[in-house]
This record gives sequence, C-alpha cells and structure tokens, in this order.
Amino acid sequence: MNSIVEDIKSRIDIIDIISEHVDLKRAGQNYKGLCPFHSEKTPSFIVSPSKQIFHCFGCHKGGDIFAFVMNYENMTFQEAVSYLAQKAGIKMEDFGGYSKSKGIKEGLFAVYKEALIFFQDNLKISKQAISYLKERGLNSDTIERFSIGYSRNDNDSLFTHLKAKGFSLEQIKASGLVIFNTTLNLNGGVYDFFRDRLMFPIFDIQGRTVAFGGRILSAAKNASKYINSSDSIIFKKGESNYALNFAKNSITQKGYAIIVEGYLDAIMCHQYGFTNAIAPLGTTLTSGQLKKLKRFSNKVLLIFDGDTAGISATKRSLELCYAEGMIAKISLLPQGEDPDTFLRKHGEEAFRKYISKAISPVEFMLKFSGKSKLDAVRYMLQLISLCPDLLQQDETLQDLSERSKMNEMILREELKAISNKKHKPAYISKVYKLETSVSGGAIPRACANKEEQILLNIALSFPEHAGIIAESINPQIVEDPLIKGVLEKIKSITGGLDKTLSIENLLSICNEEEQRLVTMLSITSEIDEEHMDEGINDCLKAIARKKLERRIKSAGEAGDVNLLNSLLFEKKSLPANTRPLKGGNLAKN
Repeated sequence: MNSIVEDIKSRIDIIDIISEHVDLKRAGQNYKGLCPFHSEKTPSFIVSPSKQIFHCFGCHKGGDIFAFVMNYENMTFQEAVSYLAQKAGIKMEDFGGYSKSKGIKEGLFAVYKEALIFFQDNLKISKQAISYLKERGLNSDTIERFSIGYSRNDNDSLFTHLKAKGFSLEQIKASGLVIFNTTLNLNGGVYDFFRDRLMFPIFDIQGRTVAFGGRILSAAKNASKYINSSDSIIFKKGESNYALNFAKNSITQKGYAIIVEGYLDAIMCHQYGFTNAIAPLGTTLTSGQLKKLKRFSNKVLLIFDGDTAGISATKRSLELCYAEGMIAKISLLPQGEDPDTFLRKHGEEAFRKYISKAISPVEFMLKFSGKSKLDAVRYMLQLISLCPDLLQQDETLQDLSERSKMNEMILREELKAISNKKHKPAYISKVYKLETSVSGGAIPRACANKEEQILLNIALSFPEHAGIIAESINPQIVEDPLIKGVLEKIKSITGGLDKTLSIENLLSICNEEEQRLVTMLSITSEIDEEHMDEGINDCLKAIARKKLERRIKSAGEAGDVNLLNSLLFEKKSLPANTRPLKGGNLAKN
C-alpha cells in the first residue's frame, strides 16, 4: 500500500485536486479559499503546495491529499487510494497488495454498472414506463440525472445480457440481481430479481452504482410495491442514503440535510431546487444512515406526512437524531401530502414557505401530545437524555421549560434522575466525543504548554533537522500527550538522526487529532532559522523549570523540607543542566 500511496503523491498535486471543489486564490506561498467542510463567509481554508497539505482554521480539519478526499467524499482510506489511483492512471492490480476481495468488489461494481446501462436502455423503448414517469411530473433532465431505468417483464433478460457481456456465473450470482434456484422448473432455476419495475439506481458517495430500488409498474398480485437489492460487500442498506451522492455538496453548503421518505420525494425535491434532500433506504431511518449523513452536517430537517404514520415515523427519527447528537427540526405536510405531491401541486415557493416554518422537537411533541402535556414532557426528557452533546441538552431543556411553562430546575432534576438510571438502551452507553465544531470535526484543544508547542513547531519548520530536534527532547518532560505523541512519531520516522522528515509520511501515521495539530503548525510556522538553537534551548529550560516548580509546590504542600531544599537547589542550577542539542549549532550546519 505504501508504494501506491507514494506513486499517487508523485503524480497528483494537492492543488489540482482541491481546486476541483474549492475556488483557491494565491496568498503568499500558499493558497486560500472558502472551506468546503463548513459554511463560512471569510476564507480560512489554507493549502500549502510546498508541503502538500491543507488546514482550515475555522473547522480545524487538515491533512494531505488523502485526508481531503476522505473528508470531502466520505471515503475510507482504502477507497481514497483507489479513487486517487484511478485519477493518477495507476492500476491497482500492478501492486502486490491488490487483494482478492478488492477484485471481487471491482467485479460487482462492473456488474452493476452494466445493469444500469441495460435498465436505462430498456426505459427508452418502454412507452408505459416513460408515460408513468411523465405522469409523475419527472422531466427528462431529472430522469437522466438520476439514471432511472426499467426492468422488462421477462424472466431472465438481464441474466442473458450479463452473460453476453462476459460476466461469470459467480459474479452474476454475487450481485443478487439474478436468482439461482435449482428447485424451480424455470429456465433451469435462473430468473431476474427485478421484473417489470421502474429502476432507481442507488449510488455510493463516489457515484458508483451499488444497488437498485425497484417500483412495481403494473398491478401484479402478491408483489411488493418497492423492493431493494440485498446487502453485499459493496452495499449495506442500513448505512446508505438515497441521493446522498447528489446532495452531499449542497448539504455542506446549506448546513443541513432534508430527510424525506421515498425515492420520488427526494427526486422531486432535487428537480425543484431543494438539492440537499435525501431519503433513507427501507421503511425507517437508521443510526447507520445518520452516521453517514453526519459527515456532511449534523443538522437535519425531517419532512413527513402529517398523518398518524408520519407522526410515528417522526418520533422514531427524533430518537435516532438525539442519540447521534444531531440537531433536528420537523415540517409536517398536510395530511395525505408528501413532498412529491405537494411540489407538483403547489410549486417551489409554496414548499419553501412551508419548510421555513419548521418546528423544533419540543414544539412537535407538545403539539401532538394529545390530552397529556405531562406525557409529552416526560418523552422529551427521555429524548434529551439520549443526546451526547451537553450544550444541545441544555438548549433543548430551556426550550422545553419555556414552551411547557414548567419549572426549569424541576425538569433538570428529572433529567438527572433519568440519566442516572442503570437500565438504558445499549446505544446510550456509547462513548461520544463532545468537543466538536459545526462541521462535526473535533476542534484541537489548546496545548497545555506553549513551549512544547513551539518545540514541535520548530521541528516541523525544519524537517531536515526534525530528527535531532525531537531526539533532544526527553519525552518524560513533555506534559502534553498530543505533542508527545507527534514527537515520538517523528523519532520513529527519522531514527533520531539528521534525516529529513517527510511531513506526508508523518501525517500518514498520525491519528486525526494529531493530523490537525501538524497541519495547523506547519502552515502557520514562522520560525527564524538564525535563532533556532537559542529558541530550542530556551524552551527546554522553560519546560524543565515548570516541571521543577510543580514538584516544588507539591513538596511544600506535603511539608517535605529535605526534598524542598533539594529541588530549590536543582532549580538554581537548571541552566547548566539543560541538555544541549546533538550536532552543535544546527542553524550553521
């Protein structure tokens, strides 16, 4: 994998990749633009072409070309490598690490891509399917954009087509698009899974077809209205959102996602300009789907039908939203309406005005609590207890107190009692990170010791001397665990020798929080090389002095006179005890 990564980096410039998504303008040695990961009006997103890294001083995301693709496209590292390798014209199979499972996945992608083309071609010649789509108000651009197709009312037309295209029986069977059942006396037990259905392809974040949803076209007895592809190694229904590949950029820019119930609801929203709309796959929203969505925004607008089923679906969705620490608002359409029908009847402006009046979860629960306001309050307290974000808890609690006209202190006591109960649903006991920004990325905390931060800054500013700089620092005197971890990684790369540090290699072995610190310090570094040695020695002295002062304070509080005198003597002799850098004056080497 390392050889692929290095080959990719040698062929692709980070400026070229990021420029595809961000309008970058030169600012001195670097480039600056509006951050694609959170909404901002003043550019705080910096890209360094010399160091091949980026850092946003607004949401604090940072890293190399792989980190950018992983964050922007919501990919795993392996997926980002595959994506960038394709852009660089590199064949993954040319490298020894190309696994068998990877080959199986690529085979499935190819099968689904061919099936997509087949279904689209079928639609072009099906007057019935085209007529239905037109009746539903879909225009030609929308049909093409969402790659809608049609599966013929034949037993094995797709199977025959895939065989003719050279796919093996193993690949076709693994796709789930064809059923192999030898107990049936039907074409040798082989038949297409989707027959006589409008086909809605389901894409992954990269825009690859990974599954299909099929809506029955003719009124067949005992046939489900909608069916989906089965889970596979490239598709997990409980973790996939319909139209997220189309909506992801709009969600990031607008700061929230619209969640609707069905395929046609999402498609119609996009057709009318609401391009941040997505739909869950299946009958209900799942935590896995919200986790995927949260990468782009932690705010959602739930739009459901105003009937009993819609209200129940909203309650279930709210429970998941609170458990995932997501901020939700609700817009219930008139009974019998959904986004699809409402937009076709009333148009874009009416829909926009309707959703602008979206209500909070507290308003929703109190409005639909029926006769018992007390039950609604208790239910809201249960929801609040699910939330891992203490600030969100506090804000919702204040809203609940104001709208329910109930004493806030009493509500807080009741919430505390609920939170302290031993028997909670399993998902409540998960460990959540509370320190997040608007965009969902953890904000680098202030370093505990500014001298330690300066030392790390110097090491990153002079990568040719980073190994010796890191070696000169005794890890036992470093107080901040984040800085200590980065310095130890620098040592592991350079071996403590006068060997040039590769910032890219360092980022590849750092965790996410360490990456943010490294990119931030690397881009803001303004260390004067002429005074580098003096700065290092001053920092080491200051760090040692602070450590001694903590020990002196502890000895004084304990009344240990002998230890106190010894430490005071050590403090006086501290400058002579400061360990010098190996290799003499680095600035002159």
